[in-house]
Amino acid sequence: MKRIAVFALLALVLPASAFAHETHVFEINGENYQFVVGSLNEPIVVDDKTGVSLSVSMVGHEAMEATDHHAAGGAVAGLEESLKVELIAGDKKKTLDLSPVYNTPGSYKAPFYPTVATTLSYRVFGTINDTPVDLTFSCSPAGHTVAEEDKNRVQISDKVFRVSKTGSYGCPTEKAEMGFPEESASVADLESSTSQGMWGIGFGVLGIALAGFALMRKS
Repeated sequence: MKRIAVFALLALVLPASAFAHETHVFEINGENYQFVVGSLNEPIVVDDKTGVSLSVSMVGHEAMEATDHHAAGGAVAGLEESLKVELIAGDKKKTLDLSPVYNTPGSYKAPFYPTVATTLSYRVFGTINDTPVDLTFSCSPAGHTVAEEDKNRVQISDKVFRVSKTGSYGCPTEKAEMGFPEESASVADLESSTSQGMWGIGFGVLGIALAGFALMRKS
């Protein structure tokens, strides 16, 4: 009955905009926490400013009873002091601090600029409710897909269980695809073109020098 009540409450309190992100409910040390994870300014575009978007709130009876570091509606404030986020793209990793979103208790962000279109993962780690947490969320190449809610209870680590999962968030999109009225090259593309151009100029200068040297020898 408790799990049914939790899911029913989620349907009532979850903002409509959150469905563009990925939503999980975790049982952490016996209390239920809702994580809404995604990216700022979706769709994400290469070279455009985005960032990790994270909202954490308590659900069920805990949201009504808890008072320490919690705001109205179960929003969990103060997590910038105990959590960090790691960006992961292949073998590349970068750790960022979370900062609270102004006037929005329980919401956090960590801005960054994606430089290539690739699969990104956000690893949120630290402590919640005096319990170590290490949670990884990965973008979907298909973007925001509609899928049936997964209500299987999955153990993540000691005293941490995932009890619900739904939604998704998109991966970075090539800048050229979003350009208007003309396609827009990414910084990486421009650097590559500039490098190729410099090599071309270098070979051209070398060719002129060799030709001049050959003429001098004939003279």
